[in-house]
Amino acid sequence: MGRNKDLRSKILHWVHTSPQGGHSGRDATLKRLKQLFYWKGMTKSVQNYIIQCTICQACKYDNSAYPGLLQPLPIPDEVWLNISMDFIEGLLRSQGKEVILVVVDRFSKYAHFVTLSHPYTTEVVA
Repeated sequence: MGRNKDLRSKILHWVHTSPQGGHSGRDATLKRLKQLFYWKGMTKSVQNYIIQCTICQACKYDNSAYPGLLQPLPIPDEVWLNISMDFIEGLLRSQGKEVILVVVDRFSKYAHFVTLSHPYTTEVVA
């Protein structure tokens, strides 16, 4: 195989990115690759390939320490003291608006839906 980087790239694509490879991670990709091929610096090549794989970087699993039990939010005492806000984007344009701001009161569960258009500022939202 020599130092043919194009061939190495095609092999890495076949072993990692193809449907048979399934984006299975560094160790599994390296194990599968070692069964068929060898070149100097193969481990580093696999690591660099996976770092550049956009699908693997976007779909990482959480490997942090166990965070413990979820703690419930305190129950509010009055209306409109504790609210949640969220933006719904990517909608089709309707009457010049393409974003919905959702504001929900956690006590009464009453909601306001505000339509916005891009670009919007914090002043417009407030």
